[in-house]
Amino acid sequence: MLTSATVPVQAEGRKASAAPRRTPHQLLLAPRLTAWGFLLALACTCLASALAAEPERISLTVGTRPLSEVPWKGFGVQWSPYPWFELTDADWKRVEERLAYMKPPIARVMTRAYKYCEGYDAAGKPIYAWGNARMKRMERLLDFCERHGVEVILGEWDDPASSEDRQDPAADKLKPYGIEETDPRWSVLICDMLEHFLDEKKYTCIKWFNLINEPNGGWSACADFPKWKQGIENLHAEMVKRGLDKRVGIVGPDANAQKDYWWLDLNVLQLAGKTAMYDLHEYAKKEDVESGHLERVFSLKRDFANRYDPAGRKKPFVMGEIGLVSGLGKDGKPVQPKGGRDSQPFIYDFEYGVWMADYNAQVARAGMDGTCAWAVDDAMHIQKNPNSTWPKLDNVELKKWGFWNSMAEEIGHPEDAALRPWFYTWAVMSRAYPKGCRMLEIPGCLPKGLRPLAARWQHDGVAHFSLTLINDADTPREVTVAVPEAAWKATVHRFHYFRDDRPVDADGFPVVKRTDDGVELSKGVAVSLPSRGVVVLTTIPIAR
Repeated sequence: MLTSATVPVQAEGRKASAAPRRTPHQLLLAPRLTAWGFLLALACTCLASALAAEPERISLTVGTRPLSEVPWKGFGVQWSPYPWFELTDADWKRVEERLAYMKPPIARVMTRAYKYCEGYDAAGKPIYAWGNARMKRMERLLDFCERHGVEVILGEWDDPASSEDRQDPAADKLKPYGIEETDPRWSVLICDMLEHFLDEKKYTCIKWFNLINEPNGGWSACADFPKWKQGIENLHAEMVKRGLDKRVGIVGPDANAQKDYWWLDLNVLQLAGKTAMYDLHEYAKKEDVESGHLERVFSLKRDFANRYDPAGRKKPFVMGEIGLVSGLGKDGKPVQPKGGRDSQPFIYDFEYGVWMADYNAQVARAGMDGTCAWAVDDAMHIQKNPNSTWPKLDNVELKKWGFWNSMAEEIGHPEDAALRPWFYTWAVMSRAYPKGCRMLEIPGCLPKGLRPLAARWQHDGVAHFSLTLINDADTPREVTVAVPEAAWKATVHRFHYFRDDRPVDADGFPVVKRTDDGVELSKGVAVSLPSRGVVVLTTIPIAR
């Protein structure tokens, strides 16, 4: 160990003999040079910061080529007929008012056979209960769809023998008959239901039928492609026998999660002649949205259907359920108030509105033809829970994924009935991209997080255009987008969705940020994206 007496007295790393002597004038000048150096370094740092804060500048041009040969189906919704709760008239009115503003062009509506069939009589004929409370709620939902031109994908969650997701086993009088997915009796029940709705109730909104929700998963009580295939073949044969195949198309495969998208491949290769619409589900990670990964995945699936189904290019292909998986089970805590583990905590946050808008754009840019948001309302589904006190709310947990919660007052949290942020982007995009419009290509290489979307809609002899710019990153951007095809002066309505800039009316419905007259879209229009957010420009008037 060295003592202080043995430590050399010299600058670290320098020999004492090499230390230069400074003259008096050098001693006076040194502090001045040090100060100037500091000021120069500070100026360079400030300049670098200013340059870093400069927004990226991007120019885009909308092409004329449609991304799909199928007219657009729409940014729609998953809307279940409230199987667990009886809404008040005030609740129904609020639901209908909000959906009337949103104008979803398409809705996926699922039920179960035991909700309308109570078994068989002594002669072996089905006993139907078309007038029960649950079917009345279904009719109210279908009445809205009929009045507002909403195209319906009707379907059944699982086969009648399943015990999945039944909080009311005593009400299921059909289960004892053991009707599984391959049993032709199920196809008879479904076709009887379709004829009841189409012929007796005169609904024209029901265009599609979805046999088994997510049949690839164990929760469907199927998880077996050959069994599901047999079910589809049974249903198609029964529909052909009755002529229903000309009125309602079968949807498939309805598989969930990218790892099981091979179900789509088998559906195309083995059931193309019996499938009128293709669909998949995906609950994505937010990173897969922000990176643009989803667009690449969906583009490959659309291309497979186009290539290997001779009529694939003419068939709609939609995402029957979409949402984000990020945040589920966050911290191991339920989503309050009254949310179960199958709930999305980000529905209360601004970012979810950006992510879901970006998700929508990637589906459309991939050449697909529509989406259904999971889900309209927290009040539609409850968590499967052995300790549930349903129908009492004491120990009932909701599946919280909605735009709002119609049971807010009943659970003692009236504030939970308010519209959530993501309603803003979904509603505006639903209206700016109506059924029948054509999504257009936008060539070019895009920076990470920037997602443009454009469409042309021919309506009553007038060509309308809609443009959406999504900044799914924190980088500020200045975008100029031109639509050469729109060679006239137009009135353009602009909607903003940013954290501190998303105008709404007294009821929480989006309102126009500003309206510009005489806009020459062919020469380009400037859009500022100062932060993460969404801007929608449309020549379609959007108001209440």
